[in-house]
Amino acid sequence: QEACEARGCTWCSSDVPNAPWCFFPENSPYGYARSGNAEQTNKGWRVTLNKRQALSLFGSDISPIVLEVEFQTKDRLRFRLYDPNAQRFEVPLKIDGPGVTAEEANYEVE
Repeated sequence: QEACEARGCTWCSSDVPNAPWCFFPENSPYGYARSGNAEQTNKGWRVTLNKRQALSLFGSDISPIVLEVEFQTKDRLRFRLYDPNAQRFEVPLKIDGPGVTAEEANYEVE
């Protein structure tokens, strides 16, 4: 608990199995924040994220990054994080679903 709070994190013990007890608060200087509004795509949405501050837990952070979300089936969601300014190899694996809307899915995304 002391190490968690020393990093500026929030400590909250829980009886829920596998729930994290130490996590970043919403106003944490770490991580990424949304830049602008989510853009609707034909299968979901896309949003650009920018690094919050110069602080880094792991080093070599990329900013901006893009988060793409696809509602593939009622029970399957695909998300992709990538650097919009640098190409990289991606396994040429095509997994398409019938495509559903957020309202038809058996899950919620916020």
